[in-house]
Amino acid sequence: MPTFSYRGIEKGGKSRSGTLEAADRRQVIQKLRASNIQPVEIRLNSGRRSKRAKAEVEVAPVQARQDKPRASGSGFFSRFKSDKRLTLPFFRKLYQLHGSGMSIGDAVNLMTQRMADEGLRDLSVRVYKDLSEGRTLATSMRANPEVFDSMMSHLVEAGEATGNIAPILDNLIAHLERNAALKKKLFSALAYPIFLITVAMGVVGIFLFFLMPRLQTMLDAMDAELNLSARVLMGFSEFLLKDGPFVLGAVLIGAILILQWRKSDKGRLATDRWLLKLPLIKGIVYNAEICRLTNVMGILLGNGVNTTETLRLSENTIENRILLGRYQAARAMINDGAPFSAALKRYQLLPDLDLDIISIGENTGSLVDGFREVYKTHAEELESKVKFSTGLISGLTLASAFFIVAVLTLGILMSIMSVSQSLMSR
Repeated sequence: MPTFSYRGIEKGGKSRSGTLEAADRRQVIQKLRASNIQPVEIRLNSGRRSKRAKAEVEVAPVQARQDKPRASGSGFFSRFKSDKRLTLPFFRKLYQLHGSGMSIGDAVNLMTQRMADEGLRDLSVRVYKDLSEGRTLATSMRANPEVFDSMMSHLVEAGEATGNIAPILDNLIAHLERNAALKKKLFSALAYPIFLITVAMGVVGIFLFFLMPRLQTMLDAMDAELNLSARVLMGFSEFLLKDGPFVLGAVLIGAILILQWRKSDKGRLATDRWLLKLPLIKGIVYNAEICRLTNVMGILLGNGVNTTETLRLSENTIENRILLGRYQAARAMINDGAPFSAALKRYQLLPDLDLDIISIGENTGSLVDGFREVYKTHAEELESKVKFSTGLISGLTLASAFFIVAVLTLGILMSIMSVSQSLMSR
């Protein structure tokens, strides 16, 4: 009779894994449910027992030593030596060396000697110093927040706890590469419109503050009047000179006050609620949060982390306080024995189609694949939302630039005609 490896969740949220002999997957699911175990993943063994099914994987909460963040050097300019640009190349090199059979400590030690980039070499030295003193890689990452964010350190923490860090590094690299590609697309889409609007504003500035005053002086000497478009431009020029600095100052002060208010709990909650209601922005914020959440949950469950720890670590990926409150309520419900799909549906974290995918995954023992499929769906939707938003911004920017140039051209032509008429009337 075929042998199946399984991983599942007991009623109290505890992770269980092992092997069962059954005629097919359906019989495995029936046996697990008879034992009050919710199947997460079921695999058919090919001749020999899978390594992942040799023992039950249990991950106790890791009480990592919380070192204070360290500066990467001294002085004002030292802060630029290690930043987010180092994250992807650091993980790439670490994954290459670790994947070739080296331990994490030996790989980082080799990186301290081989890295040509000064920032990467300094980062490797700091990380290896922590590892040589008995700290974990996740703890060292937390001590370097200018390079690694909290989501990365929590994922690495789970990988170290399960002794299977290579898939975590691989997924982090893929995540960072997707973000880099998305940023490149955004820059490419907005660079040309921004260049055009900058040039247009420069031309308008030269016309308003240099040519128009001279033209007005000439017309005054001829007892002629400015045409309507020229008067509009001159009025706009006077507004920029007299009231523009005050308007700009008010806008800057307002932005600073909002940012300071956002640092408070009440302000953060209110602004996060606004972000989920604003057109265009709400779709980007929601899909980005769901992408991070489902991606991390799929990674952790796929690497044998039990449900309780998966839910705890995944919580750190949610930045929006409104969605975080819903997730915490769903997390408590799941820990009490409720299915993922029921808890996520009750607190409206996922749309119905995604919930159907999660529910099917729970019923067929492929919950990990369900989370991965939901992640792919929202990643595609996020890219679509970002593409539409950048296209809209580009279109509005180009339209604004053409409008400014058209008004400027009309003002120049009408002014020239006024001068010509004044000369002819003499």
